[in-house]
Amino acid sequence: MNLNSFRLKIALLSGLITGLLLICTGVAAWRITYRFSLGRLDREILNLGQGNLDRQYGPAHYQRFEGALAFISGQDPPRSILILARDQQNKVIFVSHHWPTNLDMASFAPLTGRLLPQRGPPGLAAPPPQWPPPQLAGEEPPWRDQPPPPKRAPRFETRLVDGQSWRFGIMGNAYGTLILGMNIEQFNADLQRLRRACLLGLPVVLLLAGLGAWFLAQRALRPVAVLTRAAERVTARGLDQRIPPMARDQEFNRLITVFNEMMDRLEKSFQQATRFSADASHELKTPLARLQVELEQALESAAPGSPQQEVYSSLLEEIGRLKAIVQKLLLLSLADAGRLQVHGEPVNLSRLMENVIEDCRAQAPALRVEQDLAPEVQVTGDPDLLEQALQNLASNAVKYNQPQGRICFGLARDGDRVIVRVANTGPGIAAADRERVFERFYRAHKSRNGGAEGVGLGLSLCREIFRAHGGDLELEPEGGPLTVFTAWLPATRAGSILSP
Repeated sequence: MNLNSFRLKIALLSGLITGLLLICTGVAAWRITYRFSLGRLDREILNLGQGNLDRQYGPAHYQRFEGALAFISGQDPPRSILILARDQQNKVIFVSHHWPTNLDMASFAPLTGRLLPQRGPPGLAAPPPQWPPPQLAGEEPPWRDQPPPPKRAPRFETRLVDGQSWRFGIMGNAYGTLILGMNIEQFNADLQRLRRACLLGLPVVLLLAGLGAWFLAQRALRPVAVLTRAAERVTARGLDQRIPPMARDQEFNRLITVFNEMMDRLEKSFQQATRFSADASHELKTPLARLQVELEQALESAAPGSPQQEVYSSLLEEIGRLKAIVQKLLLLSLADAGRLQVHGEPVNLSRLMENVIEDCRAQAPALRVEQDLAPEVQVTGDPDLLEQALQNLASNAVKYNQPQGRICFGLARDGDRVIVRVANTGPGIAAADRERVFERFYRAHKSRNGGAEGVGLGLSLCREIFRAHGGDLELEPEGGPLTVFTAWLPATRAGSILSP
């Protein structure tokens, strides 16, 4: 996977942000759940104890209260609940028999908070009763008809006692304090299970978030992929490619409009350049032909060995080179416009190669020419264009060779393809030049061309000819004393002729 991928960066960034949001949301939800559950537990403790603050009760009442709690919890005594009652002077009037010995009863600070508003009908406040209250024989306790005394704001604490967590509610009124403790080990265990479940589910959620981020990145970059495919189809034969506006992703319509306008300008400029190149090449052919005829006539009428004959001969050579350049430019302009005509007919490439090799031996008798040609290799194509391409390759092998060097020609069939290799000894091609050898009018450094004549169109024309036949031409990577150009063409199946 490419770490520099824009799609990957978007997916990772989206996944990271989503993951952080999920983690933060999970932490916040956990804290809210914990506080809510703890608040519900505090309300339960308060509901159990508040009813014992409506009057000023004595030890017997709290004894009965403990018994009631034992009946509710099914434990006698109720091991999961602790009770501690203190009077107005913080003197202990009742404590559970199973109160932990290492829990100091004096460690609970007395309630000093404000008195809460009294519930009940207004105007019924009574003076603080005495404990024990005065009572006449056969009469009900006098405080039964009095309103409940005002209560103080409760306080809650969590303490660790003998390795177990307890939640204590400290509540009271103006006459005493009640401390009610509840074992919360089961409460903590339930929260721990919930937290483990969240932690175990977090990787799955993060994975789903990552996959969702990757899907969103793919979806968001789909218009860019459409633009990329359209740009890939842009060639000399595909400058008419346009992208229709998008109905769903309207934000990309401006980019599509700019792209289409750019293609309009590019197509117009390319057509003008191609038409100029083709027209110029075509118009130059007639005056060059006339010049050649005039020079040939003048050469025939010149005296043998005269200075005029030498001048006319030199001019004829230059005219020949100009005609070759014009012909190459015309073929290249046709190839750019997609109008290079390939007349498909059976071509015996083995014999064609033998003719090229024979001309090469005649052109450079000082060079050693080697050949390894498979017999009777058939292709379908234009024999004139193929011969011109092979002659250009052979001519380059001669021009850019070293004294007493060698040229190697190879022809072989590889499955459904025919492979042609032309190699030569020489100074080689520099790394900076290897990527540009097929550019038009580009010539390698002088250390390679050694002043050889040429304008840098031969290799470009060769590649266009091979491509027009459904093949290609490449420069093999440097790996020895030889500079090797490899071309391939579709092979003709036995007994069939391929259409052009």
